[in-house]
Amino acid sequence: MRVLMTTTYWKGCSGGIRSYVEGLVEELKKRGVDVKVAFKEGYDPENYKINENRLFSAKLLSAFRLLMKIRPDVIHAHGGMYYYLLAAYIYKIVFGSKLKLIYTFHTEPEKTDKLPLLTRIGLQKLLDKCDYVTFVSKKLETSVEEIWGLNFKNTEITYAGVAVRDVSEEEIAAFKRKFKIKDQYPILLALGMTALKYKAMGLKYLIKAVKKVKEQYPAAVLIVTREGKYTPELRDFAKREGLEDAIIFTGDVDNPYVPLSLCDIYTHISLGEGLPIALLEAMSMGKPIVATPVGGIPEAIEDGKNGLLVEPDDNMIAEKLIYLLKNEERAKELGLNAKKTAENRFSWSVAANNIVNLYKNGLSQAK
Repeated sequence: MRVLMTTTYWKGCSGGIRSYVEGLVEELKKRGVDVKVAFKEGYDPENYKINENRLFSAKLLSAFRLLMKIRPDVIHAHGGMYYYLLAAYIYKIVFGSKLKLIYTFHTEPEKTDKLPLLTRIGLQKLLDKCDYVTFVSKKLETSVEEIWGLNFKNTEITYAGVAVRDVSEEEIAAFKRKFKIKDQYPILLALGMTALKYKAMGLKYLIKAVKKVKEQYPAAVLIVTREGKYTPELRDFAKREGLEDAIIFTGDVDNPYVPLSLCDIYTHISLGEGLPIALLEAMSMGKPIVATPVGGIPEAIEDGKNGLLVEPDDNMIAEKLIYLLKNEERAKELGLNAKKTAENRFSWSVAANNIVNLYKNGLSQAK
C-alpha cells in the first residue's frame, strides 16, 4: 500500500497536527506501509516541500504532478491544503483510479469563524468526494458541523496516539540551565498554548491562577512552551500581573517530554480544542492534570478519576491546583489512572489500526 500524507506542518514545526501526522507516519512505516509526505512548513529532504507562493491553478497542477509521480493508493490530507483533494479527485477521473481519499479535521474552529458561502459550498463538494472524513474527537465533529455548516457522509473518530520519548539526565540538566530553573516547587506546565486565540485566552486564566497559588507556594513557576502568535501578548500579560519571573516562556522545544518530566502538575486551560496531543503526552507520563472541559478533553479526562476538570475561572483553577499540591497521594492516584487511560486507549498501535482499516475498507464515494 502506498500512502501520500499531506499536512501544513511537518518536521521542525511545533503543534498537534505535526505530532499527529509524524506519529502516524512512524507507526505506518513499522507496518511496512510505503508513506510519503507533502508538507507546507518544516524541513525534510526525504519528502516533498510544497511552495505555497503560487496561484491556485499552479498549486493544483503541482499537486497533480506529485500524484502522477507517486501513484498512491491512498491520499490522507490533514488540516487544510484542500487543493490536494481536488487534484486527487481529478486524478481519479482521468485514470479511473481506485485512489481512496481521507480528510482529517484537527482544530476546533472559532465560534465566530464562519465560512463565506462560496467557500463553504466548495469545501462541502470536495469533502463529499472523500471516502471518509475523520475527526480527532467526537466534539470536534459536532463543532465543525455547527460552526461551518458542513454535512458529512462517512465519518470516523480517529483519536491520536502517543508514544513516550526517552529523556536523559543531560537533557533535563540542560533545560534547567537554559531557563534558570532551580529547585522551585511546584513546577506547573502548559504545552503549546501560544499559537491559537482560544488557547492563549485560556492561558491568561491560568496565569492569574498562578498568582493565587504563589500566595501559598511562593516558589511556584509555570513553564509555557511554543513560540506562537500570542507569545508577546502573553508575556506582556504576565508582566502586568507581576509574574514576569514566575512564567517561563521557552519558545519551541524539541522534546516535550523534557518539561513534562520536570513538572509537578500538567495544566491545559483552553477555551476550545480538538483533542490535544499535549494532554495525551502528559497522561502517558502519569502526570496529575487540571484541564478545562472543552472540545474533546472530556473524551480523555474523566473528572475525579484520571484528572480534574475545571471551568475557565482563575479562582477555581487555583483551588484545584492547591488541592493537588496539598494532597500528594490523590495527585499520584489521578496521574496513574491517566497513564493507564493513555496506554489502553491512546496508543499509536490502536490509532493506526483504526486508520489502516479505513485505508483498506473505505468504499469510494466519488460521483
